[in-house]
Amino acid sequence: MPTRPGRGSDTVGQHGLVLGGGFAGMLTAHVLAQYMDSVTVVERDVPPDGPGPRKGVPQARHSHLLMGAGARTVEALLPGTLTAWSEAGAHLLSAPGDVAFLTKFGWLPRVRHNEFVVSCGRDLLDWVVRRRVLRNPRVRLLAHTEVEGLLGDPARVTGARVRDRGTGLSTEIEAGFVVAATGRSSRVETWLEDLGLPAVPEELVDAGTAYATRMLRPAPEKHRSTPGIVMIANVTGEATGGVLLPLEDGLWTATVIGMRGSEPPTGDDEFLDFAKRLPHPALAELITDAEPQGPSRGFRRLANRRLRFDRLPRHPDGFVALGDAACVLNPSHAHGMTVAAFGVAAVRDLLRRYGDIPGVAGNAQRAVARAAETAWQLSVGDDLRHPTVIGPHPSAAVRLQNAYADRVMRTATTDPAVARSLVDVIALARPMTSLGAPRVLLPALLGPARRLGRADPADPLAPRPI
Repeated sequence: MPTRPGRGSDTVGQHGLVLGGGFAGMLTAHVLAQYMDSVTVVERDVPPDGPGPRKGVPQARHSHLLMGAGARTVEALLPGTLTAWSEAGAHLLSAPGDVAFLTKFGWLPRVRHNEFVVSCGRDLLDWVVRRRVLRNPRVRLLAHTEVEGLLGDPARVTGARVRDRGTGLSTEIEAGFVVAATGRSSRVETWLEDLGLPAVPEELVDAGTAYATRMLRPAPEKHRSTPGIVMIANVTGEATGGVLLPLEDGLWTATVIGMRGSEPPTGDDEFLDFAKRLPHPALAELITDAEPQGPSRGFRRLANRRLRFDRLPRHPDGFVALGDAACVLNPSHAHGMTVAAFGVAAVRDLLRRYGDIPGVAGNAQRAVARAAETAWQLSVGDDLRHPTVIGPHPSAAVRLQNAYADRVMRTATTDPAVARSLVDVIALARPMTSLGAPRVLLPALLGPARRLGRADPADPLAPRPI
């Protein structure tokens, strides 16, 4: 029997509809299935039976990190997922112990910490969640079907009009609760306008971030001994960075990053040349002897874009947008999947407490927006420093925040305790306000101390301290 929410038992027996069958959509379907008798997931593609590529997720070919905070949220939503990821080949890397972070002020000390990241291919992350959710007989996947629009009126969304991509036939699916998890190419704002709602307010910050990625097979001993490497782009400098992460099946994914004016080339021959231009030679040196597994792949259109559904004069009942359909972040900050999981948890919390009573969808939409706020501020605050960024002029508060963040980052390169606190914020495990705690504030104001530890912090491959 479905779990009955405290004040919303009237939702039991209704039909839930999820638009989009990716990471966020499948987690949402699992949540709705706890409160409704049936859930339909409408997915444009035909998902593969295993951890294979899906056309609707072009960014899946690039490096992905799921932050520990996001992984813990997924585990709370769908217990057993962390174990399933690990059994499928994902790596759980201590951060910053198993991940070498290069900031514009130097390497963070690789000290033990209880924070972690999940490192594997995006296809594997999605497949494990999809497989586990679809085991629930309450959840039905309607594949190879695209959404044409929403049903209802400005006061309430009552379903969606969909089209079978094979036959071309359109049908209407009615539902008591509809969630749009249709990704970065979503047209949700247009669908709502077609119902008679006003234009959805939009925020855009675009630093022109671009990617190029190659899959590589290193020697087995290299795969076992090399830490993950994250070179954070200095947006006020040449604005280039890079990532090297372990994947399942003994593979690496190497991604080079540039912003407007320093975009990486997409050709295979130029990939290594660009890697050699990064702020540190470690990534280029490691991939030189690794065997490429396919061509270099480029990716563009990586702006921060937030649709403020939460600011509509009146939010339609029975409808929520979340994940990339509501907030797209510059993926170089690796926060997208974690924010999506936070949003699903926010919807669950409201349904658990109230059910689908009038007004709960608007409250859920505002909760989804709050769940993305820290990641938005981190991503936008940094990107607004880029000299050719498209976006609002940074306020005095943002400039002050960035100046203090620089002091914290500089101090973190020599102070392990500050490094742990900084990683907690980068990983969305703690709010930015935690960097104002005395344990961080005082060292940051005093400035970097002398280097500690036995390993040379300039060497990302040095043994991790005990």
